[in-house]
Amino acid sequence: MLTVACSKKDAPRTQPVSPAAAENYPSLMAGTKEITDAFTNKDYQKVLELTYPKIIDTGGGREKMLATMQKEIKGMESEGVGVLSTTPGSPTNFVRDAGSIYAVIPITLKMKAQDGVFQTEGTLIGISSDGGATWTFIDAAGKDDPDLKVLSPNVLDKLKLPADKPPVKIG
Repeated sequence: MLTVACSKKDAPRTQPVSPAAAENYPSLMAGTKEITDAFTNKDYQKVLELTYPKIIDTGGGREKMLATMQKEIKGMESEGVGVLSTTPGSPTNFVRDAGSIYAVIPITLKMKAQDGVFQTEGTLIGISSDGGATWTFIDAAGKDDPDLKVLSPNVLDKLKLPADKPPVKIG
């Protein structure tokens, strides 16, 4: 996104949106469920369809990202690691900026490993440029995630992303 500098001082364009706003965007939760289900079910084409386009561009394009995802998952599986489930939570934060809406959505992943079952918390950022009718997503693997550089620093500051948490053994 571009930051426009003006000679006069304007009010900030980034505005928080009420948490109750989640009810106003039913397609956000539907899209979140769709991308988390696609990931769990290894439907990486669908994951890419629902990925924020700037992430795909910076990742070298759709085919390169698909190959990278498949290679990473196969590497995990060869080490005995697999995704059991990915469950989205309720959005925790909404921000409007430059005509787009951004939402922070917590997710819970359950993964099997050679030494048990683990649960970890993650975060998706939902982005809508059409007033909340459709959404694309970024997997926010922590505030220092290089993928987040596609978002303006102003938006990132307002999103209040949670800190990364280590996986917890649950079985």
